[in-house]
Amino acid sequence: MTIIIAAGGTGGHLYPGITLARAFLSEVPATRVVFVGTAAGMEARLLPEAGFEFVALRSGAWVGKGLMDRMVAIGLVGLGFFQAIGLLRRLAPSVVIGIGGYASGPTLLAAILLGLRRIVLEPNLVPGLANRKLAPYMDAVVVAFEATGQAMRSRRIFGLGTPVRPEIVAARHPPRRAEKLTVLVLGGSQGAHAINRGMREALPWLNRDQVRILHQTGVSDHEAIAAAYAEAGFDARALAYISEMAAAYADADLVISRAGAGVLSELAAVGLPSILIPYPHAEAHQEKNAEVFVSAGAAEVIRDGEVDGQRLAARINALMADTTRRETMAAVAASLGRPNAARDIVKLCQRLATSGVA
Repeated sequence: MTIIIAAGGTGGHLYPGITLARAFLSEVPATRVVFVGTAAGMEARLLPEAGFEFVALRSGAWVGKGLMDRMVAIGLVGLGFFQAIGLLRRLAPSVVIGIGGYASGPTLLAAILLGLRRIVLEPNLVPGLANRKLAPYMDAVVVAFEATGQAMRSRRIFGLGTPVRPEIVAARHPPRRAEKLTVLVLGGSQGAHAINRGMREALPWLNRDQVRILHQTGVSDHEAIAAAYAEAGFDARALAYISEMAAAYADADLVISRAGAGVLSELAAVGLPSILIPYPHAEAHQEKNAEVFVSAGAAEVIRDGEVDGQRLAARINALMADTTRRETMAAVAASLGRPNAARDIVKLCQRLATSGVA
């Protein structure tokens, strides 16, 4: 069985794709998995390093662009579409899976034209433009949030969740009652300047004897944040990038993070309470994602434009002092998790490939 996975651009698209690919290889070892993305995306570097076949298509962005840039992007998408037709004809995949990124739309369009079995996996609460438009023509639409299906105009909605790496699922632990608790600070793979600035400003209001900090800063702010922790005398590790996320989650008692679909799926899988600071752009996708966790009681939220040191420190101090609140938030977060999402999606694809019905 050959599977095509079109994913890239951001970790929120790529890492679920990698997890799904590994699930295929675990459940059906003879599976051939080929990823499709763009040469400019992070997938062009990460996928070959992870040992996966990767094919780059031409494509471009038009959302938020001027007229000329949109015209160029339309031309690139058209070129990518014809490249995808050639690729799919050559590989004859059993199923084509689109998760997101600039190459996902052209690849799914080519699958529609060629009559191949095709699936959209939408990790966000608010579906992306391409996934939303193509959903009615898919054999199955997999969503992480129940409300997402209402916007997808498809009768074949499956609420299976977003694939999470098994080592992260295994990092789940019960809430701890210790004198010094660990705050894990994340801002995506590139870091988040607003979160970095907020944590640096919060230090005068935090008790360094009660908290230790593990902070993924991104490259640009790394030196300044590391120096700020050292100067303030905190037990802190500031890293430009955390490669061992499972270990980071295993050590954490509270997470401060953006609200991308990928990290929310991981927080649910490990059952951790969080303070979410959604990225305010990209059609407010993250703000909508965060609302699900906040309304359920799994997280608290601070808007990006409202982040300051005193407000952030007050939230951290309050949660650190309230063990019952943290335990409740952790339990609710865990109730939102779909730890078997990858395996369930593999089974759906197997049904689709063998019987034509998901």
